[in-house]
Amino acid sequence: MRSLVVLIAIVATVSLSAAKDELQVGDLVKQHLNSIGTEQARAAAKTRVAEGTVRFRILSGGTGDQEGKQVFISEGRKLVTLLKLPNPSYRGERFVSDGKKTVIGNMTPGVYSNFGRFIEVHDEILTEGLWGGTLFTGWALASFEDRHAKLHYDGLKKMNGSELHRVSYTPSKRTDLEIELYFEPETFRHVMTTYELTINPQLAGRERDNGQQQLTHYRLEERFSDFKQTDNLWLPGRWIVQFTSDVPRRPGSPSLAAAQTAVTEFNTTETSISHNVSLDPRNFEIK
Repeated sequence: MRSLVVLIAIVATVSLSAAKDELQVGDLVKQHLNSIGTEQARAAAKTRVAEGTVRFRILSGGTGDQEGKQVFISEGRKLVTLLKLPNPSYRGERFVSDGKKTVIGNMTPGVYSNFGRFIEVHDEILTEGLWGGTLFTGWALASFEDRHAKLHYDGLKKMNGSELHRVSYTPSKRTDLEIELYFEPETFRHVMTTYELTINPQLAGRERDNGQQQLTHYRLEERFSDFKQTDNLWLPGRWIVQFTSDVPRRPGSPSLAAAQTAVTEFNTTETSISHNVSLDPRNFEIK
């Protein structure tokens, strides 16, 4: 009988903890959405066109620094993102999604940048409404229940010297990505999303070779700041996209055990955000 009482107590504690966690997540999402604007103001924005400048830099694994233009167009769950550079060797990135399928612009037919290939393989970043954060009319947290996504509140975590609320995001469809959303404690504004993927090496034929095998690691980070009010909605005026890849060197190259690290960054500044602009449906066509 004593064992049964203890078991009931344990079950009750676990249930209470789960209910508390669910309440925390629900309350956080509600306060976050209110930080964007009222429900009426959010619902009134059927389309959004955000335009601005972009500065592209290679932070590691090479050199490069160039300025261009950025355009983010969205209607419901459909989007087009252009990160345009005046460089014939690398013209930037183009992502299109109709909410279900995606098209990723390539450098030459069949050839993608490392970043473009990452998005092409993990297009749930686009179809789940995560890309661009609250700049996107189809922002994931505005309808995460309809998407059947799972959220888990992980508490306050220190990032870049600041404590932020962290929420794990798990799409309804299987993904290899670890997706984390971060929010300011004071305002509940969404200020960062991280996507991480680690690939374990296949076992080598010889034990000595196994010791040299290295993990392949990718990290995509979106950061949002400089929030400004447009049509009664508080939206980010700065959007920084940073992509890191740690890929083992090919056999035969110097320092086999060392990884090749490449870090690139798109630093965008929104100069204009417009709502309810009439958009050509062909913008979102997937061919």
